[in-house]
Amino acid sequence: MKNLKSLALMTLFVSALSFTSCSSDSGSEDTESSKEDYWPTAVGNQWVLNQNGSETSMKIISSEKVKEDTYYKFDKLFITSSSPVSGTASAYLKKVNGDYYVKLDEFKIIANGFSGTMSGYEFIFFKDYLEANKTWTGTYLQETTYTGIGTIKMTTKYTGTIVEKGATVTVKGNIYTDVIRFKLKLETSMEGQSAGAAEVEYWIAKGVGVIKFVMDDMSSELVSYKLN
Repeated sequence: MKNLKSLALMTLFVSALSFTSCSSDSGSEDTESSKEDYWPTAVGNQWVLNQNGSETSMKIISSEKVKEDTYYKFDKLFITSSSPVSGTASAYLKKVNGDYYVKLDEFKIIANGFSGTMSGYEFIFFKDYLEANKTWTGTYLQETTYTGIGTIKMTTKYTGTIVEKGATVTVKGNIYTDVIRFKLKLETSMEGQSAGAAEVEYWIAKGVGVIKFVMDDMSSELVSYKLN
């Protein structure tokens, strides 16, 4: 049980911040570019982020229609070089009436020498129409099966809070206007008991996307971006 709780904490860390994505670019090409969104979505859009002197990029490589919604697939999403967990998954973004959703498919992870499979999940990452101090909440369920240990069943409650709207922020010498700063807190329970919590703070600029995010002593800042 001690090992399971420890692995649950690392699984929470994955949920909070550290995603990688399979790099296959299969899927339909989109024909619309939403440059006025807070996170513009079009195939080929790319953002380069710097974390502690190391640069990495994340790019939208395809889109696909699921019923009435369009999901945009990334080659990678929010990488952290110091993560205790590594893995691969297909990561997607969709927007519905000002709600921005992040979705991950089932994926494989490696944590402190243990390998496992985590079920996919989807949650509301951000709401661009809320005023300062307003919040949104939700939950998602996950099952993570580790080889030789067993299955962890977890419930994660997430709470987003708008901290500031309409801000002007300078990142890496670049000035961004109409910036929203918000926090996203995730609290995970296992078998009815708390398994840990994580909180990430984001700065997202209209017509640009995420320009900065901070979690504990880790931070990433936008270096450059390209929109189609």
